[in-house]
Amino acid sequence: MQQGDRQGNNMTNRSQAPLPSTNYNTVLSQTPLPVAQAHAASAAACGVNATTPPPTDPQTTMQRADEINTIQRMFGDVQTSAVLVMGSPGTGKSTLAALLFRRLQLAKNSGLVTPKHLVWLTLGTYSTLPDIIASILAGVGIPDNGLFLLKPEQQISSLLRALRRPSENALIVLDQFELLLHPETNQGVAGRGVLPLFLDMLQTDLGKSRILLTGYHSPYDENKIAHPRVRSYLVTRISMPEGVALLQQRGVKGTPEEISSVWQRCAGHAYALVLCSALIQLGGIPLTQLLNSQEYRPMWSGDVMANLIIAIHYFLNSTQNPIVHALSLFHKPIIKDGIFMTITGESVEAQHQQGNLELLGSIEYELNQLARLGIIQIVTDDDDQPAYTLHPLLRQYTIEHFMEDMSQHEQTHNVPPWPTKNKPQIQSEMADEQRQSALISGHIQVARYYEHLIKEQCPPRGQRAGLHDIAPIITTLRHLCLGHRWQQACDLLFQEGLHDSMVQWGAWNTLIGLYTAMLPPFGTLKPQDEGMVASHVGTLYGRIGEQQQSKVYFDQALALQRRIGDQHGEAVTLTNQGELLRIRGDLKQARQNFESGLSLLSRHPDLQLVSVVYHNLGLISQHERDYSKAYNYYIEALKIAAKLHHQQYTGMVLSNLGMLLYEQRQHQEALAVLFAALQIRQSMQDPTTSLLERFLVAIEQKMGSEKYTQLCIEALEIQPQVLARFVEKDGQQIPK
Repeated sequence: MQQGDRQGNNMTNRSQAPLPSTNYNTVLSQTPLPVAQAHAASAAACGVNATTPPPTDPQTTMQRADEINTIQRMFGDVQTSAVLVMGSPGTGKSTLAALLFRRLQLAKNSGLVTPKHLVWLTLGTYSTLPDIIASILAGVGIPDNGLFLLKPEQQISSLLRALRRPSENALIVLDQFELLLHPETNQGVAGRGVLPLFLDMLQTDLGKSRILLTGYHSPYDENKIAHPRVRSYLVTRISMPEGVALLQQRGVKGTPEEISSVWQRCAGHAYALVLCSALIQLGGIPLTQLLNSQEYRPMWSGDVMANLIIAIHYFLNSTQNPIVHALSLFHKPIIKDGIFMTITGESVEAQHQQGNLELLGSIEYELNQLARLGIIQIVTDDDDQPAYTLHPLLRQYTIEHFMEDMSQHEQTHNVPPWPTKNKPQIQSEMADEQRQSALISGHIQVARYYEHLIKEQCPPRGQRAGLHDIAPIITTLRHLCLGHRWQQACDLLFQEGLHDSMVQWGAWNTLIGLYTAMLPPFGTLKPQDEGMVASHVGTLYGRIGEQQQSKVYFDQALALQRRIGDQHGEAVTLTNQGELLRIRGDLKQARQNFESGLSLLSRHPDLQLVSVVYHNLGLISQHERDYSKAYNYYIEALKIAAKLHHQQYTGMVLSNLGMLLYEQRQHQEALAVLFAALQIRQSMQDPTTSLLERFLVAIEQKMGSEKYTQLCIEALEIQPQVLARFVEKDGQQIPK
């Protein structure tokens, strides 16, 4: 018999959502938003920072036509699948990619031959490959909400099929791809196991589609690849004519020799030139003084980029300084309302009510000034509003020196505090503690802003259809953890029902990231919650195939739960682990887990969890062809689920019961039960419903349409009598 929908369920004391198996080929897609809007919103919720490229205004950005032409020619080679634009931070990789992307957009709008789909994704701290693949599929017009339920190799296959469509070719830009290559910089980020498969895919034929990546270096050992399809383009510096033109565009005035000298001292580094032009205007410093005066001589030795950033901070005024520090707290571009609330502690609406219009006007004016100077970068958010961010180099320095007032107003001398070799700047422990305390307070302030957005943007729990509906909650949780409010984050996660929803939508990698940020060594929770969350993480890691990590967290959960005497939590963990063991084929150990769980539940009754255990024991018995025992387990599980009005779980138990009856050749009864299961699961928008639909299609193909149609009519006629077998004594019955 074809295996259809054999899946168990995982329950917890604070969250009771099912975790479907991962051996699926397809699932139904639900698209509650227009494709483009859903693409951007879901991408943001998954940790993608932007779905539009940064601005490339010809008035302030060199257009670099020769380099763009070179990359386009590389894409024209039929043996090339991807181009990696690489170089050190600040050399202009993202700008170069954006210029190419904008050129293709203009060509497309003019009716010229271009890729049919143009997709831009700026990766972020929390991006994972499953998130990125889902965003790409949405961007090329075939969103698949069930993608996360697939195994990694199946996810890659889905992406490959989408890219190889003859008339649906695409250019995909993955900006800041280096964030995926350095997982050690990102705490608690799961889903990295797909990366080797993705890198292998790039070395295959993508049809007419192409992928452009930006990063620091190549992830490949080119000596081991006979016929590479990923070509590299190294960005080191812009030419002297381009550098001189860039400085002049940005208002730098001086002799040709002086401007050329700036290019030389900045080694043609694009971002260094931008900072230098910003410094000249911010500080009102004549170019001659900057190049030749004694006090600025230290800036041009050592790490020029770091020295320029120090000087920028030195000349920030009392309004600009908190703007830059506030922006350093955000991991993705943020609209001005978020900056206002982070600085002032109150929403823009509250500020208007209090009449603080002058303060808001001052912040907005300085924000625009910093953007004009290039100190702050602007991107367009999902709602086409300007959103602001810092260059990674500036953000990193600001975080490392958070709330240290290096402005000229706080210095006894009249030049920036350059670091020197003879007098290294060693922060005292007290200063480091103050900086950490300021960072914590800052992230709490950011969390309050996103909590404010939850009320404005998140639909009620029963109306949420995908990650786009809970994006502010996810970001709130991340900043609460960064603000050391781990227990508050845990409470919020369960109050909002995120576990249930994210499990159902398949956002397992994102959920793992949220959970691990709450657990040691990053965070601390109440012992009972720590055990529960560790149990969840063990289950989720098992679902995505990372068995070693799964065992580590299960062991931690069980050890803690036994130490504190949390027998109910222990039963939950044993059940979650037992289901994974069952899926992997270790039926003996799985049965032991379930029976141990039932023993614990005899002392700590939990009907819903008992129903889950019975269901899993039924699956084991069915696998062992002990149909009588399997039937009895399913009936017990079903009665409890119906009594508790747990519709989604009722649908799953009915599905497996129907397949059991079919396996016993009780075809009419089987279809009667399966149709009831299908109706329930469709009404619950269960993304795994397609498994049951595929099973019914297989039956029709096997029988023939005419015989199958007649059988369906007969099954529907007897359906009330068949379902009546499951009626509880109190009259509670299976929903129809």
